Amino acid sequence: MQEIKIGILDDHPIVSKGLADYLSKKENNVSVQFSVNNRAELLEKIEATEPEILVVDIVMPDVNGLDLFTELVKKHPHIKLIAYSTLKSSILVENLLSIGVMGYVNKNQDPEDLLTAIKSVYHDRISVPEKYKFLTSRFHLPEPSMLTKREMEILLLIAAEETTQQIANKLGVSPKTIENHKIVLFKKLDVKNAAGLVLAATRLGYIS
Repeated sequence: MQEIKIGILDDHPIVSKGLADYLSKKENNVSVQFSVNNRAELLEKIEATEPEILVVDIVMPDVNGLDLFTELVKKHPHIKLIAYSTLKSSILVENLLSIGVMGYVNKNQDPEDLLTAIKSVYHDRISVPEKYKFLTSRFHLPEPSMLTKREMEILLLIAAEETTQQIANKLGVSPKTIENHKIVLFKKLDVKNAAGLVLAATRLGYIS
């Protein structure tokens, strides 16, 4: 397995350092790029180190609810997020998944569970405790093979901000054909618009 670059955010220094030490010693291929204690440090470190996965506490003094997760998904859609918290409820987990968070681990779980979650989300698999897995069906992530060559072509052109007419002209088909392909793409990636399509495609690694 390739080296997995992660970052940790927890407002308790003992927790963040403990996690960093545990993960670094437990797995040779897990590289902790940083462990920070506030939002400002996190955003600064993301730009400097470009982690692939972030382990983020839900309750922070300088963050309002799930706003930070929403911000991270929008600004850094290529980074996979794992929520790490003492909070627990099916509504919370569902909200996290709907935002785009790919993993949830409760702080009362075995630290090994966090490592398992890191490996899972690294491979584009949603990771939550067993009792919450019933929530994941609507957030299922498709395999790359589910997209045809033509769908990939259209997806890349949408990501390049080409209009339906421009895409149709480039591919030598009618705008209606492109619209039909877009409907299929929306369904396969479980999104409602072009912005969601690009976000999901980036997260899945179809586009960078």
